[in-house]
Amino acid sequence: MKMKQRFSKVAAAATITGIAAFGFAPVAQLDTPAHAATSQETSSQNQTAVKNINEIYNAAVQGEVPRLTANLKIGKSLRQDVRDQFGPPPEGSSNNFDYYHAEMGHPGYAFGYDQNNVINEIRYFGTNVERQTNLGSITQANLKKELGQPNFTSKVKGDGTTQTKYTYHAGAYDLEFIFDDSKTLNHVNLVEKP
Repeated sequence: MKMKQRFSKVAAAATITGIAAFGFAPVAQLDTPAHAATSQETSSQNQTAVKNINEIYNAAVQGEVPRLTANLKIGKSLRQDVRDQFGPPPEGSSNNFDYYHAEMGHPGYAFGYDQNNVINEIRYFGTNVERQTNLGSITQANLKKELGQPNFTSKVKGDGTTQTKYTYHAGAYDLEFIFDDSKTLNHVNLVEKP
């Protein structure tokens, strides 16, 4: 019995000494398949967001919005030019806006007009299907990282919601990103600078 107790004490001492001598370091596997996939997805989403932000901004400097097949520009094109391209608005007209909803492979738009029926605002709603590859990839954080702090920030209230509007100067135009929350971009407006 004394031999077993002595052996147990020696084994315990050896174990403690071995841990102390070699150090105890927990092994963290950061590159597990789940972590690697998440990192790749995040990187891919960020790349998509950067591509989309730059595409939107570069089009805005020209007075246009992305993926608009017609050559329609703010301050130049007429309501009739829009209707020649898209037909009468399926979503109808409201408050001097014509609404064209998103369809498979085509983003949604709304065109605002001044008293002379010249386009004075274009709203870009992006696509509904696979939205994460379009406007859904853009968050407030990656927008600020890519374009810097907005020139103006304001709150937009309507229909029981409050949205945040980030306004960036883009040449002769203002580009407005309208967020429902910090990660959900609702749409983008392009307007002439006041």
